[in-house]
Amino acid sequence: MTSKLDTANRSRGDRARAHAYLREFLPAMAAYVVVLVAVLTWGDVDGDSPWRFLWALLPLLPVLAVARAVVRALRRSDEYAQLLQLRALAVGFAAAMLACAVLGLLGVTGLVVPAAPWLVLGAGMASWGVAAGVVHR
Repeated sequence: MTSKLDTANRSRGDRARAHAYLREFLPAMAAYVVVLVAVLTWGDVDGDSPWRFLWALLPLLPVLAVARAVVRALRRSDEYAQLLQLRALAVGFAAAMLACAVLGLLGVTGLVVPAAPWLVLGAGMASWGVAAGVVHR
């Protein structure tokens, strides 16, 4: 550290922004878990009812709340934090697109991966998380 201004402690504003993010993010994630459990328990998504499509899409409502929390947190952050998050998002996007390309090319050969969309989502989210940890050092 080169001066008293350089400190490992987070500022009051940083703590307030983190608290505001968690106030929005955690209830949205809890709602996602509750809705997902309800859908898997009572949704009969493997049946033949036309309502199964509505049940299957119901978890998107809390996912939208999670996305809203992330966007609001990004908008509350300063320019440097936004730049770091943009870099991490770019890595996550690239990983998701690479996963899409790999699974698409394997699909051309006839290989069917039933959980392919979840693999793409997982690759993108995990890469975003790892990249965010690396760029924020």
